[in-house]
Amino acid sequence: MAPAHRPLVIGHRGAPGYLPEHSLDSYRLALRLGVDALETDVVMTRDGALVLRHENELSRTTDVASRAEFAGRRTTKVIGGKRWTGWFTEDFTLAELAGLGAPTTDHPIITLDTLLLLVAEESRRRGRRVGLHVEVKHPTHFASIGLPVTDVLLKTLADHGVDGWSALPGLPTQRLWLQSFDAAWVREMSSRTDLPLVQLVDKRWGAVDCAEIATYAQAIGPKKSMVRKKGQPPTGLADEAHRHGLQVFVWTLKAGRDQANRLFEAGVDGVFADYPDRPIAALAEITRTYAA
Repeated sequence: MAPAHRPLVIGHRGAPGYLPEHSLDSYRLALRLGVDALETDVVMTRDGALVLRHENELSRTTDVASRAEFAGRRTTKVIGGKRWTGWFTEDFTLAELAGLGAPTTDHPIITLDTLLLLVAEESRRRGRRVGLHVEVKHPTHFASIGLPVTDVLLKTLADHGVDGWSALPGLPTQRLWLQSFDAAWVREMSSRTDLPLVQLVDKRWGAVDCAEIATYAQAIGPKKSMVRKKGQPPTGLADEAHRHGLQVFVWTLKAGRDQANRLFEAGVDGVFADYPDRPIAALAEITRTYAA
């Protein structure tokens, strides 16, 4: 069955199935593969810069653990109720982070400014707006240590003219979205910006109250199994969200076309994909099938 509308394919941290996540090369590859939008995560540095990392702990994705000059910065913190030991972005300046690389290849940490410039460049090249989903990681933690992630984020977006981004006819989601698992932060943002908001959810939420979420956000971002599990019919979450005016962006596709097709049939509005060429190919196949 063809989807009622064309879902968006969103490059999850670029195209990390092929290149290191959050690297400039990964985002560029996702754009070459033809994504409708990119997804990124932002954390803060000690001197207040927004950099692109899935977490503020650095040892998983950089060579910081092998750098003798930073050995003394290894520490333990409790963030979001979870205990972490390692090296954290908020303990480094942007200049120090710029000198770190991925463990095996040279893919330096980049800033949100750099990604916004890339999106603007690609939008001009295509002649249409490339979308961007920005996930804010641990905003409550950063605020608690005196790093105003919200203020810096909104100023950065304003500096890049994001408030002027327009939706495309027939593709109302092709613009910038702000998202987080932190429900208190998403609620706060509903009174601080007109940009659309995504409440990210996972199984820890239990039953998702779409009616409540619709009072402060414009979309939900559930784990894919919350919308449809392999070999089973849709759970009904996408339909329930749509009844309350919410769009549905699911995370994270890693497999091939069959997985994408199951979610498209369930009625999602977009998919975050590590291998974005796979859902793009699935959509092309659906288009050919139903045009024949």
